[in-house]
Order: sequence, then C-alpha cells, then structure tokens
Amino acid sequence: MTQNPPHLLHPLFDTARRMIDGDCQLADYPSLVTFLESCPPGAIEDWNQAARFIVDYSASTGTYSRFRGEVQRFLLFLWREAGRSLQECNEDDVNRYMRFIKSPPAHWISQAPANGFKTHDGTRVVRAQWRPFVSKGSYAMRQATLDAAIRALNVFFRTLVARGYLNRTPMANARRSEQKASRAQFEDEDGDELAPRLTDDQWHYLKETLLLAAEEDDKYERHLFIVITMKSLYLRVSELAPQTNELTNETYYPTMGAFRQRVVGGIRYWHMKVLGKGAKERYIPLPSEYLWYLKRFRRWRALPPLPERGEQVPMIPRRHGGDQVGKRAIENLVKEAFLLAADRLDKNGRKDEALEMEQISDRTHYLRHTGASMDIESGRPIRHVSEDLGHASVAFTESIYISASSSKRYKTGLARSI
Repeated sequence: MTQNPPHLLHPLFDTARRMIDGDCQLADYPSLVTFLESCPPGAIEDWNQAARFIVDYSASTGTYSRFRGEVQRFLLFLWREAGRSLQECNEDDVNRYMRFIKSPPAHWISQAPANGFKTHDGTRVVRAQWRPFVSKGSYAMRQATLDAAIRALNVFFRTLVARGYLNRTPMANARRSEQKASRAQFEDEDGDELAPRLTDDQWHYLKETLLLAAEEDDKYERHLFIVITMKSLYLRVSELAPQTNELTNETYYPTMGAFRQRVVGGIRYWHMKVLGKGAKERYIPLPSEYLWYLKRFRRWRALPPLPERGEQVPMIPRRHGGDQVGKRAIENLVKEAFLLAADRLDKNGRKDEALEMEQISDRTHYLRHTGASMDIESGRPIRHVSEDLGHASVAFTESIYISASSSKRYKTGLARSI
C-alpha cells in the first residue's frame, strides 16, 4: 500500500465526525504520530491545539473544511519548510508562507480533492493521492482565495492567544504587500481588479447546453434551475442550501415559499427571500424572464405554475423528490453543469475552451459574479446590484465589479467642466 513518506507530507486532521468521536486523540493515527515526531519539537502540542481549534467549528461542514484546510497547510509549511513550531512562529514566517502558497511546489498539489485518511485493517491510514493543495490545471492563487487563508489564520492565531498558547499573533506585523495575489492573475487589461466571472459567450453556451440537456433528459432540470437562479439572483451556494445557526442550533430550510409577491408603486412584483451571511435577510426582485424558468422547474415537479404564499415545498429537492439537498450536493450539480458544457465544447472541436470550462467547474461563485457583472455592464444601477448581492456598501461592490476602461475614462475625463 503506497503512502506519502512520513518525512515529506502527511494529512493532519480527519473528518469532523471522526475527530469528535476520537476526542482529538492520536491513538488511531500511528503514521501521523511518526510524522509529528519527525517535525520540530513542539509539533505534537501544536497539533493538539490546532485540532481543538478546528473541532470548535465542526457544526458547519463547510466552515470546518475551510479551517481544516488552511490550518493544515500552514502547519505543514511551518514545520517542513520553516522548521519551526507555532510558539517560534513570527511575522517573517507568515510573510514567507504567503509567498509560498501563491506558487507551491508541484509535490504539494493534487489533481483531485480527497480526504487525507481512509480505514485499513481498523486503522486510519493516509490516502496516497492526498496533497495540501488541489488544482486540476495550472495552479493560480486568486485574491479571494488568499483573503480566505488570511482570515482563517487571523482567527486561528487570535484563538491561540486567547487560550494562552501564544503570547501574540504573528499576523499583526505581517507585511500587507505579501497578502496580495499576483496582479497578473486577477487584473483586466487596464490593471483593475475584477471578480472572476464567465465571459458572455461562456454563459450563453452554458445556459444553452443545460436547456438542450434538460430537453433530452429531465434529470438536468435541477441543474438548469440552480444555475439560472444563482446567476440571475447573484446567489451563493449556501443561500440555496439549509443553514444552521450555530448559536441557536436552528436550521433554515429554503422552500418555494421564499418566492413571494409584493406591490410596489401600484405594480405587483415577484421577489425571493434569501438568508445570507450572518443570517441577514434580503429580498431580491425576480427578472421577468426568470419566471419562465421557475414555472418550468415547478412543472417538472408537478407543482402549480407559481408558488403559493407560505408554500413549504423544498426549494431544491433530491433527485427522486423528498428533502432539500445540502450545500455539497448543490456544488456537485453546478460542477456537473459546467462539465456538461465542457464536454459539448470538446465535441464541437473547441478544445481550449473546453479545458477552461473544466478548470472552473468547481468555482460556483463564478455564477454570482457573472450575474452581477453582466447587469452592471448592461446599465443596472450599482446601488441596486449591491443591495441584491447583500453587500454592506456600494463602495465595496464598486471595488469588486467596476472596471472603467481606459477609453471611457479618458473620454469622460475630457468632458469634465472646470
């Protein structure tokens, strides 16, 4: 059985359920013990502190996975590349780590995601294909990904300081310049930072592919509805999935009752209630064209054309009906939709475009960014887009989506009065 040699890389944390059931003990992970013993002194206690930290976030699968991934990568870098323990860590280590994750070595990168452990003869052992980073094509660090790593490490270090394991957080004096992704990876031709999005052609091709697929096999009706909804209403995956409030332990399940009518200025409109980040509610007006897709999806589900007030039917059911699907299932459906378009592109001889579509197939946020970007470009007021996105300020929305081309900027600059 092939495993990563203990002197190279080794996964540090198992699934949330196994970590909790095992009470964060190392007894079931003999290869991990060997690995930790080969690391700098203090690595085992570092692991204990980190394990306790990530288990605190186990109530949400997505949150747990994010913290596990970020903390795991940092510890492996700190022990293997810097040769230091957490208590020796300083801002220079953080600066070096930021440079490291922008372009990690090839042996740190896997082509497919995989949990680090599997069971063999009653013992948890390493999966040979596991690596700290995952990238299907050429690896590229985007600013949003780097920001997520920084946020996770900030929380991690602040927690360790609060618990008395560290005296101070090394993030405090880390250089801001190191916390920026390579500008070439996320700038447009004029040097403006942009939200990652589909091109107009990619979007129309994806939509057309799903419409054709759904006509041929109605199992793709869910794919079509999810993709159209996320793009048209600027939704995150989490806003279509059940959400558990970790403080009250109450779970919100999206239902068709989220679609409601409202009279504004004497005209009746449809909108959708969305529970966003921080359990903040917002109501997003439905484009008139969207109602066609909503009616189509409901017809496939043998429901009346439009939702009734208080309707408790799950928003996105499992394939054969029943309960609302979860976040991971929605992510998989979006990925399948992208791969379907990639396969069609490939069959039509558009090999490079097919490869690009395949590479972004697991980036569900492209749909949200595409919808917002296209609407802003078509002239929808930025304030309206900002409110529908759920942003705290218009300025924040502008910083992400607005790109003034040089020609327009110079033209408007010429027309200014003195």
